[in-house]
Amino acid sequence: MAKNIEGVFAEACHDLVIDAMFARRISQYRHAFVFKNADHIKFFGGNLTGVEVVRFTDDDRDRWFEEILKVEEGVLAQELVALPTVNPTFKVSSDTMNLSCAWLMHTLYASPKLNDTQKQAAMMDVGLVLQYKFLTSRLFRHFRYPADRATAEATYALLSGKFAIKQYGTWNAVLEQRTRDLISPQGLHFKAISKMDNDLEVIYLLNDTQSRIRDMLKNIYDVFLQVHHQGMRIQSSSALVDYDGEVVLKDRNRNLLAYTRYLQSIVSDRHSFIKEELLELICKLMYTTPPRLFRQTLEWISDNYRQARAKRVGELLDETLIHSFDYLAEERTMVRTHVDLPTLLARLRGVYTSSRSIDPALFSLREKAEWCVKQATGNRNDSVIASVRTAVLLYLVIRTMTMRHYTGS
Repeated sequence: MAKNIEGVFAEACHDLVIDAMFARRISQYRHAFVFKNADHIKFFGGNLTGVEVVRFTDDDRDRWFEEILKVEEGVLAQELVALPTVNPTFKVSSDTMNLSCAWLMHTLYASPKLNDTQKQAAMMDVGLVLQYKFLTSRLFRHFRYPADRATAEATYALLSGKFAIKQYGTWNAVLEQRTRDLISPQGLHFKAISKMDNDLEVIYLLNDTQSRIRDMLKNIYDVFLQVHHQGMRIQSSSALVDYDGEVVLKDRNRNLLAYTRYLQSIVSDRHSFIKEELLELICKLMYTTPPRLFRQTLEWISDNYRQARAKRVGELLDETLIHSFDYLAEERTMVRTHVDLPTLLARLRGVYTSSRSIDPALFSLREKAEWCVKQATGNRNDSVIASVRTAVLLYLVIRTMTMRHYTGS
């Protein structure tokens, strides 16, 4: 009887030939999963969480044992749980397919029939299959039913640059990077892959990989719930937050001029410029922004517009509208789906707070808005200034985009 996990698989799969043809089979299996249907394609090529239904099914599992390992799962499972190191009550580390992925990465690495490039590609394919399995399981836990697209889009916009999905742009890219880290010779689990002579190291590889996926999705889900609850309150508080981006952009230049003139015409009148329901909406979205400083800055902008010493105020208004119109023009998909203003604001919030942007127009907006905040409040706390700055920029956009509501046109 085999003494460890590696031995169980080596005996059960002794007829497998680990060569280029075998590696190609694994690659075909992985690609078949990613391109299984429209939802899978959209999910792995996109950045939203919970909108598309992606599942690792029993059929996918059966195909793994029938087409890749060519063994009966039941026989393997019995021999694995008979080992003193494999505890069947621990679902992740005792799962036969999970353990088979660890073994395949090891046996591919050790195969004399593959060159280094082939080994790397095949190990990536196996590692990705393992990541797909873990990810889809956690998605099912959090999203039993498809999530609202507008809420998911707002969630993505709110995520900071620390989130992997914001760093890499698509779920496929995130999982590829996770897998590169997993199989790297400098990685935490490389000894478990290259040697596979210590069952506890193999078990740690599986638990750690699954935990990273679990924590990543939990953090995103927490933001999703925050957006969902705030969005429900925002949308139920007022009907004014609907707008049609296609109307705004139908004649971009003419509408930009009309909206700019509108904002210029109301900004000097506090009563016309500052609307309590819009302040409330922005404060819900920017919940760390001190409301008093936010209002104080808007009042200062209203009082100082067209004053000779505050030329930057007029420039800020004009540049903010130009930037928002340019953003809408670039995001045609969002316009076509008629998203509401809270979703647009959530996206713009992500743009305004991005630390990775190299857009000079955005830098100019930030600089002018920060100047206004400092002049209005006298505050010198960088984080507070940045928060109020973003709230002010968002307010200028929403106050302008609600022109039709307040003018009755």
